[in-house]
Amino acid sequence: MRPGSEHARLATIGAVAGTLSGLFGVGGGVVVVPALVTWCGRDQREAVATSLTAVGPLAVAGAVGYALHRQIDLVVALPLGIGSVIGAWLGAHLLTRAPLAALRWLYAVIAVGTAVRLWIAPGEVGGVVSHGLGTLALLLPIGIAVGLLSGLTGIGGGTVLVPIMQLGFSLPAAPAKGTSLLVILPTSALGGYHNAKKGNGCLKDSLLVGSVGVLATLVASQFAVFRDYALSDVLLAFLLLAVGIGAILGDLRSLLRRR
Repeated sequence: MRPGSEHARLATIGAVAGTLSGLFGVGGGVVVVPALVTWCGRDQREAVATSLTAVGPLAVAGAVGYALHRQIDLVVALPLGIGSVIGAWLGAHLLTRAPLAALRWLYAVIAVGTAVRLWIAPGEVGGVVSHGLGTLALLLPIGIAVGLLSGLTGIGGGTVLVPIMQLGFSLPAAPAKGTSLLVILPTSALGGYHNAKKGNGCLKDSLLVGSVGVLATLVASQFAVFRDYALSDVLLAFLLLAVGIGAILGDLRSLLRRR
């Protein structure tokens, strides 16, 4: 592959990832990881490590975009952020040993199930958000699980966090997405740092993908804060379905070949 062609592909990946990041509150790994593997010929583990670093700038840009409209819940973000950092640290250490196939299937089941729930009753999520100690204590282990999943697969951060905050803790769509992006930021930074120390991933790819995606994230986040909640849930459901199926598509193809 010629250098110019590869740079164009990485830039395209960054633009698409940034748009999804701003619209849905995801880090962008849902696009970056599979695109690096299938479109740029990267190894799965290298793609995961590269993605963790690349989504950092996108998370910053998205969090700023939502914060401009006061669509971030800092109280909810704190325990989730602490937990996700712990999970990301564990995930970075386990990346070379963990059974990634099992995690991909687990994530796919969760993503598709959540998509069905959002389709059944779009726009009904949201209400009085509890900031009690019991609720905040429950968010800590959830953050650990999400950070671990994200650190091992490069996906699952925002696509898990946003539905959890909407369905489980009554956050409306816009603040759930803004809060998700804020939580993703330290996870990306820590996961990227540990992978860089171990020589995993490609810093040059990360910088190109992340820098191109920043502007797209900022622009998309400004549209997202004004979008109708029901439409937002339907679109998020389609994204979850696509990502859930995409996560196991390679495994399904392998199974079919064996038969």
